Amino acid sequence: MTEMFKINGVVINSPTACSWQLSDLSSDESGRSTRNGDMSKDIIAQKRTVTFTWSQLIWAEASKLANFCKNKGAVVMLTYPDIMAGAYITKRFYTGDMSADYSLWNGKNQYVTNISCSFIEM
Repeated sequence: MTEMFKINGVVINSPTACSWQLSDLSSDESGRSTRNGDMSKDIIAQKRTVTFTWSQLIWAEASKLANFCKNKGAVVMLTYPDIMAGAYITKRFYTGDMSADYSLWNGKNQYVTNISCSFIEM
């Protein structure tokens, strides 16, 4: 397992997919003018949302991941490759929604086909 992704300093399974989003948080002063329709945007902060998806995890790995992301509290320190920083960074996030599909059963092992979790920058 590579050490590309960590939660609270602990290496986690590398996701099979990752999506990254940067959101502008605007002040109450932002908006369109009712006189001429011009836009005024006062950005007070920018925050990242990173969503990881893992595929084909055995039941025990998926359970460990779910408990690590959601059952230990919602605030985590996440280490991941950030496209904007162009490097690995560690930032404080809270965990958003988590979902899982588990429909593969092959005799000995039970597999989770997809598990995903969003991490929203604090």
